[in-house]
Amino acid sequence: MSGTLRRIHAGAWLLLLLLLLARVPSLVQPAGADQGLYAYIGQRILAGEVPYVHAWDQKPPGVHLAYAALIALWPHESFVAGADLLVAAATALALVVLGTRLASPATGVVAAACFLLLGNPALGRLGGVRVRGQCEIFIALAVASALLLLVRGRENRTPARTGRLVGAGVLLGIAIIFKYNAAAYALPLLVATAAMRVERAGGITAASLAGDAARLAAGAAVPILIVAAWLWTAGALDAAYRATILYNLHYSGETYGGPASTVVYLLTFPIRHARVDGLWFLGGAGCAVLTAAVAWTRRLEMLVPLTWTAAACLAIAINGSRGLPQYFVQAGPPLALAAALAGTWIWTRTSPVVRLLVVAAAVVGVMRVANFPKLVDYTLYDVAHMRGAMSRTEYLSRFGGADSDAKYSALAVARLADVVRRATSEDDRVLIFGFSPWGYVGSGRVSASRFFWSRPVIIGFEEGRPTYGVAGLLEELERARPRLVVLQERDWDPDVVNSADFFLGEPRLSGWLERQYTLTDRLHNFQIWTREAD
Repeated sequence: MSGTLRRIHAGAWLLLLLLLLARVPSLVQPAGADQGLYAYIGQRILAGEVPYVHAWDQKPPGVHLAYAALIALWPHESFVAGADLLVAAATALALVVLGTRLASPATGVVAAACFLLLGNPALGRLGGVRVRGQCEIFIALAVASALLLLVRGRENRTPARTGRLVGAGVLLGIAIIFKYNAAAYALPLLVATAAMRVERAGGITAASLAGDAARLAAGAAVPILIVAAWLWTAGALDAAYRATILYNLHYSGETYGGPASTVVYLLTFPIRHARVDGLWFLGGAGCAVLTAAVAWTRRLEMLVPLTWTAAACLAIAINGSRGLPQYFVQAGPPLALAAALAGTWIWTRTSPVVRLLVVAAAVVGVMRVANFPKLVDYTLYDVAHMRGAMSRTEYLSRFGGADSDAKYSALAVARLADVVRRATSEDDRVLIFGFSPWGYVGSGRVSASRFFWSRPVIIGFEEGRPTYGVAGLLEELERARPRLVVLQERDWDPDVVNSADFFLGEPRLSGWLERQYTLTDRLHNFQIWTREAD
């Protein structure tokens, strides 16, 4: 390698390092509401309890197990942003290698740089609090790693090929236990193995493709069966089925009027998102170029980022049309790879003038779409707190207004955790009826009910079945006799009725509460009810 190439190589890695370092200040950020939910169940797993039986959630257990491991390694709120940072670094590294294998080292570096810059959570609302540490980041890493297994080897030996396919299947299975819709990523994995077969052997048959699919399926079955066996032995399999399948079918179905509206959303949301997200804009343009490139060159490996992006879009649509920001995170790596691979294809086939025009158009488009001032603003804000220039109270006040109509307020939840911890002992149970699960995590207290967040009760999920609905919640409350009952006043409207309104408007719950509890305090968005002395 010449001196110039070495300097370029070193500069590329320095760029990626700087883009990662730009995320380090986020380690001081608070956990979001979803992350508090995962953390609470992670704590209960470490205490020997089981998801769905002792702590109810609609997500498959992958994220709960991941959070349990993270809490065991680093029992501090910063583990959420820390995990997000580490997963982003690993995903960027996978993109470097994938881009190199599919095209060139420059392609890999550009893909990783696009992912790290345009996929920085600080470009989103509240400095990225809502999207850090979500299921989708783990899914994206698992899929990227699986693709890396499939495109890295060129040898045609059967044992090596089988091992890569089974290994990729295991990674796919891990992604699926984070969210079942990750099964959509079997498509790019099959495309990748088909592309490698064509490159090695010059063709592919239906039998060979079926054999590859069987090996992938066998690998995917391993983590899925292990988790299913754990839930079965713990007596939680039926509860997990109802929570992770029946509830999610209802939850997603609430947003669609039928098959036609589902298809319309799937076809239109990428365009809408490209108008507000730089990575979707650049990656979407890359997908358009790659579609033409595949038709022109017949190179199957170019289908890898295309089908990876398509699978991500399908997984997003399966979640429903609510458009929650975490749903879109999983598409970041394939969009970055598509943009880089398309750029390489154009760069190697056009004149310097055309290259300059394409680069200028891409830069102008991204600058118009991506909110870089917000990224800088939140990063500097994090830096200021990290170096001690502001108190924790002042810092948290920016993440949702404590006394506004905001459904999430980091400061309000932190103060709630402090109040709960001071007003109770370690053996006391509490109920925070709403969607502020960090109140349990931050206070170190255990919920009086497995329904430690309110929505499944409010919508009447499985109402009438023993242990579910209002009757199930009330049975648990009468048994646990919580020291405090906290009712969140703003959390779900207009999706469903807010938690405090529901609880106080349900005669069975309000009657139970008013017979034994007194409203002793109001803290921002919360009513705090205390059990009268025995």
